[in-house]
Amino acid sequence: MNEPNNSLDVVVMNSSKRSKFEIWSEVLESCLRRPRSQTWLLRKIRLKTKTIKTTLQFLESRDLLEQIEDTGIIKYLTTEKGEKALIQFYTLIIEFFDLKATTKDEKSS
Repeated sequence: MNEPNNSLDVVVMNSSKRSKFEIWSEVLESCLRRPRSQTWLLRKIRLKTKTIKTTLQFLESRDLLEQIEDTGIIKYLTTEKGEKALIQFYTLIIEFFDLKATTKDEKSS
């Protein structure tokens, strides 16, 4: 088996279904307009407890997500920096993977 030759390969190869980038963007998007609990995120994004905890810690450590206490329940909200990161992520996806053209091409096949 070939060894990954760059850090992006490692990120994508370690996930059987979704890359870390996809998971990070799903969490940031889910917490963008309304604070969400870990349980809500587990159910909505369908991740294992260990994965969601690691993801939340990672995003918090980079100031992309913040904890908010709401009636004794810890919830997570995307920060302004997290929103900017999400916009840049989607901008890159659209720029490099012209999704409209791909969808149009698939329909004509």
